[in-house]
Amino acid sequence: MPTGEFAYLTKVRTRLNSDTAYRRLGNTDVKLALAIGNQACLVTFEAFEIASIEPMDFDDLRDAELVLRMGKREWNAYLKKRKTGAGPSLLTLDLDRRVIEPRNPLARLKLDRFNRSLQFFVDACAKVYA
Repeated sequence: MPTGEFAYLTKVRTRLNSDTAYRRLGNTDVKLALAIGNQACLVTFEAFEIASIEPMDFDDLRDAELVLRMGKREWNAYLKKRKTGAGPSLLTLDLDRRVIEPRNPLARLKLDRFNRSLQFFVDACAKVYA
């Protein structure tokens, strides 16, 4: 279970795992690391749910297929903008600032394939956290 900076992700996971709109987006199979400020966690998406959220060391980021890396202030500002509808999509933000680091070219394709589910997750984070 996430603690500290990522404690809110438990609520996000519970909400999304029971949200029919999230399930209608289709299955998502990807391991996404959130590297925010000086903390990191691994969010594992399997089929139609978020299977787990676990704290991780920065040395273990290689275990993730995608790493979303931002400073804490930048992440908070992004979530606040998404909450109000003023922030760019995750894909647009990545095009502008390269905040997502894929492990390999196949992982980059997963970002494109699962972007709607990942955006839904980020927007749920904005509703809970920001």
